[in-house]
Amino acid sequence: MAPKSKRGKAKGEKKKKDEKVLPVAIDITVNLPDQSDVILKGISTDRIIDVRRLLCVHTATCAITNYSLSHETRDGHLKDGADVVTLKPYTLTLCLGINHP
Repeated sequence: MAPKSKRGKAKGEKKKKDEKVLPVAIDITVNLPDQSDVILKGISTDRIIDVRRLLCVHTATCAITNYSLSHETRDGHLKDGADVVTLKPYTLTLCLGINHP
């Protein structure tokens, strides 16, 4: 018989199971320029681009097209690829036009 090759993992390096994390429902509050706010239902895997899509279908904000979103703990506007779950509290501010605080 031929000796077994040691192609696999060593004894101490057992393959860990991939832990799948299920998304959790979150409420995202968006403060509008007219001092009102909109509460969107999102999930923990959403990004800012997903929040923009939710705003497009919401009746109070569907007519707003040129805006940026900002957060109290981050400077400037948020990029579309930013994860929403990293922004606690889940409160965003909608800034009209290009110039924003």
